[in-house]
Order: sequence, then structure tokens, then C-alpha cells
Amino acid sequence: MMVGQENFIKMKAKPLPPLEELKEFLDYNPDTGIFTWIKKPSKNLKVGQVAGTMNPEGYIQIRFKGIDYYAHRLAYYMYHGVDPLENLVDHKYGDKSNNKIKDLKLATYAQNCINRFNLNRNNTSGVLGVSWCKTRKKWRVQIMVNGKKKHLGYFINKEDAIKARKEAEIKYIGDFRGEV
Repeated sequence: MMVGQENFIKMKAKPLPPLEELKEFLDYNPDTGIFTWIKKPSKNLKVGQVAGTMNPEGYIQIRFKGIDYYAHRLAYYMYHGVDPLENLVDHKYGDKSNNKIKDLKLATYAQNCINRFNLNRNNTSGVLGVSWCKTRKKWRVQIMVNGKKKHLGYFINKEDAIKARKEAEIKYIGDFRGEV
């Protein structure tokens, strides 16, 4: 079951530790997206060791003072000096383990959901939102806008359908369209 936007808005983001404290223990390289320990946070970790582990969903998490934090949120915070708070930090290209600052951006819940949708196994066009309509014998084009399906039309040519979908992505989604 997917969390609805109204439910997400009610949830509070986990507060991040003070920035000075993080920078005392962790180094963040914005070009590689990698965190390393510059001060021993525990007896099991070494200075210079890469910080964090990949969780089952594919995100890097870093345990700091007994609490797990998503590396992408820490990266945004350490680079920009601003806690993203209730905003999400979106991975531009869908790679959840890529924490390079150029590949991260702030997003609302609705903007972040845009990148969650994958092609169905039975997709014949190879493009999200473009499908073959057997009854009309044409390509149907749709896009989700603010949680509602918007019909963009039927097209005889697959190329015209794909073009219409791409134009709609620019119009309705802008910078948050699937960049693969």
C-alpha cells in the first residue's frame, strides 16, 4: 500500500544531528558522493573508512550516535548547510546509492513519486505512459498529474505518441521527469 500524500505530509522527517557535529566525524565528497569517517565514532570503525551500508531498498544509510540516517539527506545537509526538513531529497537518475551532490535535488512528495513508476512487463512501446489500444488500433498516451491520470490522446504513429508524451513530461513534470 502506497502512502498517500496527505499521510506523508503529516509525518515528520527525522531531525538531522547538528551540522558541526556531523562535520567533526564525517567527510563528504560531493564529487563521488562518498562519506568517510574522519573521527572514530565507535571502536568498530576506523578513521578513513567509508561510512554507511546499503539497506535492502538500495539506499546508503549511515549510523551516527545510534541512529540511522539516509546518506542522501546527510549529503544535501552537509553540502548546502540546510536541513531538508519535510522535503525529500530525490535521486535524479533513480540510482538510490548515488549520493553525488549534482545528482540530488529537493522534491515534494508528488515530485518524488514521478520517478517511482516503472514500465509494466507487458509494455509494448518501451515508454512510460504510451500503450497500444487494441480496440482503436492506435497508441494511447497518458500522464499522471497531481495523482490523476490525464489522457493526452490517441496516435496512429508510435513516434508521434512518444513525442506527445515527452512534451507532456516537460510541460507537467519539468525537471522531475524520469531521467534515464
